[in-house]
Parts: sequence; C-alpha cells; structure tokens
Amino acid sequence: MTFFFWKDPAYQRIKPYFHGWIRPYRAHIVGGILLGFVASAMTSGVPLVLRELIDKIFTQKNTHYLFILPFAFFLLFALKGVAVFFQNYLLRIAALRMVNDVRKSLFGHLLSLPLDYFGREGTGSLMGRVTYDAERLQGGVANTFRDLIQQGFTIVGVLVSMFVMSPKLTLFLLVTLPTVLIPIRKTGKKLKTLSRKTQESFGDVNQHLSESLSSIRLIKGVVSEDRERESFKRYSDEFVGFQIKTAKYSNLLSPVMETLGALAAGLAVWIGGYAVIHGTLSFGTLVGFIAAAQMLYQPIKGFAGAQTDIQQSLAAAERMVDILSVPEERVHENGKKEVKGLETGIELRNVSFAYPGGSSNAISEISLSIPAGAFVALVGASGSGKSTIANLLPKFYRPTEGEIYWDGIPLSEIDAASLRKIIGFVTQDVILMNQTVRDNLLYGLERDVSDEEMVEAARAAYAHDFISALPNGYETRVGERGIFLSGGEKQRLALARVVLRNPTLLIMDEATSALDSESEWMVQKALEKIMRGRTTLAIAHRLTTIRQASVVYVLEKGRLIESGTHDELMSIDSRYKGFILHLMRSGEVLPEEVV
Repeated sequence: MTFFFWKDPAYQRIKPYFHGWIRPYRAHIVGGILLGFVASAMTSGVPLVLRELIDKIFTQKNTHYLFILPFAFFLLFALKGVAVFFQNYLLRIAALRMVNDVRKSLFGHLLSLPLDYFGREGTGSLMGRVTYDAERLQGGVANTFRDLIQQGFTIVGVLVSMFVMSPKLTLFLLVTLPTVLIPIRKTGKKLKTLSRKTQESFGDVNQHLSESLSSIRLIKGVVSEDRERESFKRYSDEFVGFQIKTAKYSNLLSPVMETLGALAAGLAVWIGGYAVIHGTLSFGTLVGFIAAAQMLYQPIKGFAGAQTDIQQSLAAAERMVDILSVPEERVHENGKKEVKGLETGIELRNVSFAYPGGSSNAISEISLSIPAGAFVALVGASGSGKSTIANLLPKFYRPTEGEIYWDGIPLSEIDAASLRKIIGFVTQDVILMNQTVRDNLLYGLERDVSDEEMVEAARAAYAHDFISALPNGYETRVGERGIFLSGGEKQRLALARVVLRNPTLLIMDEATSALDSESEWMVQKALEKIMRGRTTLAIAHRLTTIRQASVVYVLEKGRLIESGTHDELMSIDSRYKGFILHLMRSGEVLPEEVV
C-alpha cells in the first residue's frame, strides 16, 4: 500500500542509491515537511471555525463573533496558500536538482562500463533510462513528498478536528475508511507492473528511432522507408497502449473513491441529522463535521495519486539502478603500471578469449609477437578472430586464458587509461561527432594544439584540401556520424586525428575496405606516411596493405595457422596462398598485384 511503500522489495533495492540521491537536499525536504505541517494545520482548523461561525453567529446571533470569525477564516486560507506555495517550490527544486545529479551520475557511469555491456543493451533503451525514466523519477519525488507529507498531516489534522466535534461520528467514519483504501492497494499493484512495461516499451521506441536515424543512408539506399515506418508504428502503438492502460487504472481511482466517500458521508449525515433533531448535536457541529468529511476526500485522493507516482518512480528508479549496479570498467585500478611508449614489442602467449554469452572461444591458444616499429598484418576470413585480437590489445576485453605482454609487462598489470592514450585506431566505420571539423580533429587530446600543427596533421592525411573547400573550412559541422562527408573524407579526417594523437601503436581494422579506388589510393598514401617508423597492426583483405607487412599472421576459426612474409607464404602451398587466389577469383585482387 502507498503508506508502506518502504516495505516494497523494489524500494529496498533502490534504497541505498535513493538515500544518497536525496542527502544533499535534506534541508529542502525538511523545509517542505514543516511547511506541509503548517498548511495541514490551517486546513484542519477550517471545520472548527465553520462550526463556531454557524453556532455563534447564525444560531446564537452573537455579533461579537461576526468580526472575528470571518477574519480567522481568511487568515487560515491565506497562511495555507503561502505555506503550500513555498512547500511546492522547495520540493520541486529538490526534485529537479536531485534528478539532474542522477542523470549526470547515470551518464558518467555508462561511460565507465565495459564494451560488452553495450553489446547486450540497446542504445535507445539506455537513452530512455537517462531521459524518460529520470523524468518519471523527478515527478514522483516532487509529487510524492508533497502528497505523502501534506496530505498525511491533513488527514490526521482533519480527523482530530472531527473527533473534537463528534467522537461517535468520527469513529463511524474510521470504520468505513478501509473500504476507500482497498482500491488504492489493488490499483497500485497493477500500476507498478504497467509502469515497468511502459518504460521498457519507451526504450524500444527510442531504440528503433536511434537505429533508424543513424542508418538513414542504408534505409534510403535500399528503399526501406515503408518497412521502417511500419516497425516504428508497431513500437509506438504498443507504448501508447501501455500508457492508455496506465491512465485507465490511475483515473479509475477517483470515481470509485468519490462513490465510496459519498456513501460514507451520506450515512454520517443521516446519523448526524438524527442527533441534531433530537438535540444531542448542534447544527454548526453537523455542518462543520460534513465539511471536514469532504476535506478528507482531497488528501485521500492525493494519496491515491501518490500511489501512481510512487509505482512509476519505483519502476523508473529500478531501471536506473540496473545500470548503476553494473560494475565499472576500472581503467585506473586494473593495473598500476603506466606505459608511455613501446620499446621491444607486444607478445601474445597462448591467449584464448570468449565473448560474454558466446558458446565457444573467439580465439584459442594464440601466440604471436608484434616487434616495436614493425608492421604486422592479420589475415583471415570473417569470424577468424582478427578483430578480437585488436580489441584485446587496448584492454577493451581481457583474455579468458593466457596473457598479453607489453615490453615484457603483463597487460593485466598495466593501467588501461595510460595504454589507450598511446594507441591510435583507424577502422572501416569512422566515428565522428556532430561537431565541427576542428572539434573532431582535437577530440580527446589532452594537450594544446596550434592551428599550424592541426593543418600540418590534415596535410599529412591528405585532408587539408577538402577541408579548406568546405563552407566554413575547419569550422564546418560534419553532421551526425559525418553524414556531410564522403567515406574517403571521413577516413582521412580520422587519420588526421590519429596524426595529432601521435600514437605508439596504430591499429587498422579494414581501414580501406569500403572505399572506392580513388579514395583508397589517397587514404593508402596517407597511411604510408603515418605508419612510417610506427608499430602497426593491420587487419586487411586488400593486398596493397598486406604486402607491406613485415610479417603476416593467418587466422582460421580463431586459431593461428600460418605466419611469414607475403612472398614466403606465396612461395609454398599455404592457406594464405589459397586465400589470395580466392580473392583473385572473386575479383578483389588483380593477378598483377600478387606478383
């Protein structure tokens, strides 16, 4: 029931977090409680003043009270109005600031979670928890504190006033009160389930919207607009369906309570009227008692509204706690040793790894070395484990078995943050922010960069010319995920960003596989500049990239099966040779490229 929400298992789960959330705003909440008490006291005094007004002025014709009681009536409502205003204001400030803290904490925690978590959870669902669920919590905190505090005091105060006027009638009403509370309890249970489903459904809507907008080129390219409209309609209709059910149950309380309340009040009038006729109760007392009984309806209705808010807030808070309870990726605590460069090289010794939830290893017993300053290529069919190795080096994941060594130091002993600062990534799927070219080039840099250094990096990546041709040059916004740029331009912009980072280790994952021949040529030229004298690990199918490698590692079904230079592997009956011949037959490699 609403009054005992603190016994709800959901509240017990969020309790440690919730207490931390409200602790900075205890002064606001205590102020709201005191003001709620003042407002309730003023409300409770109205029936007593009304009784005196009728008995002393209209029944006894006492003109002395004609000047006092109307002023008392006005004063009660004026003080109540002031108290309610400041109570609502204080509690709203507390709720707004608290939820702002929660939202920032939630976003910060999300950024600290390991990559595999984002593989399990959809982006849209996570966005819904940071936005929609936070809003539900905000409304719940402000409204719940207000209703539970003020309405609770009001119910107690009005009951005391009623008891002062007529103990017998008050006891009669108290006996009938549980019939009003039963629908509140039953509806609350239903609302809790519906609130959780509504918030999850909103996450589905958000997820589909996020995926569709980020994949707009693909949707238009395959003329799939109608299919996406239909899918979005299905998710949106389901969300509205849950909202309608929630509205039905929350709005059902009011007429049910009014009907039951009217029945109880009617019986009280019948009993009280009988007492007035027989002279055991004054007419003013009966009117005051009826007014008090009517005043009970609004605070009880407030409790019913609080039930809706509480259940929706609990569901929202639980979904946020689901995120906050996921252990962080402790990049500064999973290893104490910091690295600033690479002197001898990287070595994998009998490394195996299985992705969380995977049925088998992505790689098994891999042993290979990447000498400092060398260019190493990983070759193999899709799913052979190439990208998995690339993800293990910056500690995005940790080996299930075996160990990786950086200059002889186990990777598990190295601070992940220091490691990632000296690794540069060039991938097929370039990630750009919806910011200016300058912002994207300088993103993540912890040092000041002059305009001359930035332009020099862009020239090294063959990007300066196309950047200069943009409407606002380096101040041009590139659009979401760089939608205003071509694939080659995005890739060269990413390369310029790598140049500014000046990484010790460069990891290239199919960097040129999605580009046309002209763009590939320019990116390849830029890569040759950037790779010169730098330790490089390349995942590639393009022979133009593979042939430059000082050593080629061939992977198949998660295992290392061959290694050597391109010429060495082509000179024997190797799996690598078969792989290259397959690329020739498919037209991905020209015969003259192999020679």
